[in-house]
Amino acid sequence: MAEKTKTKKEVKFRHGMLAFGLLAVVMFGCVVGLGTDPQIPMLVGCVIAGLIALYLGFDWEEILDAMQKGINDSMEACLILICIGIMVAVWILSGTVPTMIYYGLEVVTPQLFLPVCFLATLVIGIIVGSWGAAGTIGLAFIGIAAALGVPLGMAAGAIIAAAYVSEIVSPLVDGPNLAAAIADVDVFALCKRFLPLVIIVCLACAGIYAVIGLGLDVSGDVESSTSAILAGLKDAYNIGPVTLIPLVVMVACVAFQVPAIPSFLVGIALGAVEAVFYQGIDPSVLIDSMVAGAESNTGAQLIDTLLSAGGINEMLETISIILLVMAYAGIMQHCGLMASMVEPIVDRLKSLASLVGATVFSGALFNVLLPDQYPAITMSTLVYRDEFNRRGVDRAAWGNIVNSSAGITSVLVPWNTCSIYMVTILGVACVDYMGYAFFCYLYPIVVFIVAVLFGKKLGWVPKGEPEPAPIEPKAEA
Repeated sequence: MAEKTKTKKEVKFRHGMLAFGLLAVVMFGCVVGLGTDPQIPMLVGCVIAGLIALYLGFDWEEILDAMQKGINDSMEACLILICIGIMVAVWILSGTVPTMIYYGLEVVTPQLFLPVCFLATLVIGIIVGSWGAAGTIGLAFIGIAAALGVPLGMAAGAIIAAAYVSEIVSPLVDGPNLAAAIADVDVFALCKRFLPLVIIVCLACAGIYAVIGLGLDVSGDVESSTSAILAGLKDAYNIGPVTLIPLVVMVACVAFQVPAIPSFLVGIALGAVEAVFYQGIDPSVLIDSMVAGAESNTGAQLIDTLLSAGGINEMLETISIILLVMAYAGIMQHCGLMASMVEPIVDRLKSLASLVGATVFSGALFNVLLPDQYPAITMSTLVYRDEFNRRGVDRAAWGNIVNSSAGITSVLVPWNTCSIYMVTILGVACVDYMGYAFFCYLYPIVVFIVAVLFGKKLGWVPKGEPEPAPIEPKAEA
């Protein structure tokens, strides 16, 4: 007996917009209106997309396969996040992170507070991520700023801008790993591709902070503000260059293009050896900390806050968001809902400049409508992925273009989860710091300008870029 095949309806623009629009309404209402985490709204979004797919004629097995494929695309990113959580905890116990904080605080002066704050937070952020940097050295700098009389909005802006540089250049951070997974490119290649551009923008930001800092009339004794932290760190850890060996080896791994997960495992192993044999950490404590996170018990509240972080458990919330986002994206991709939304957009993008401009604008818009960084990165990547690939744009280049907006503008939206976290941790309102988070809006602008003027010369797209062609929806007969 012949197997009965269910007829599928034509996927139209309204179907894709309904799936996305309802998700945006639910996400915005829950995250902004009710103050919830984004996981349940994202799950509701999966249900909505699944129901629309059923209406269009797709059966449950197809929808389930689509979700599984979407999740599979993010598996490497999730494993990397687990490695990051372990490494942060191990590097705290090994003295690597404490030494970096110690050396950073040693060079602070009142006149150069803002640029030093920016550069020191930038370095820490590359290792522990944007949120980790804000919750560790960023919190310390906020306390120092208050003691010196530096406006907290300026200090928070410098901290946040520096922390979010990691979302572009650090292979140890979740945002680049998510973008790399969806773009199907090595995370190290992604982070290195725009590194010269990032360095130029960071130097410009540091220069702006230096000019602002020199014009500030600040008062206070920086030594008294930092001496307690420095003394506490030295009492709790063996501070010295030897603790930076894991960091140096990780940098070497990046330079020699060692794959991400093996690089993390090497960094974890070296840190574990130092934690046990150089810092005297009990192996059982080390192993427990890899799961639950490092826990500092020096008795000094600020130091304990700075150095209680990491572990697999700390990454589970992020991983759960990514899995749900990718399940939703899998349905949207397989059932043609994403393509139905993309077609009328890409039809109007006649040049590389217009494509980059649309990508940068969409990334910021998604951070407003889907107030969380991970859905914004995912949607921005998936909306334009096929068109970037069709035009032959280098995967690492367009992955960076997506991240230049979706990855770092989230913190400028007051109701976005990234901004809410920063406000909670630093105690400074978004409207007070956003004007001083220069990197977060200068970098997307610079990326667009460079794309317009030099994109082809820099090899972002091959010569003889093909003319845009309509994208056919992927609905299956």
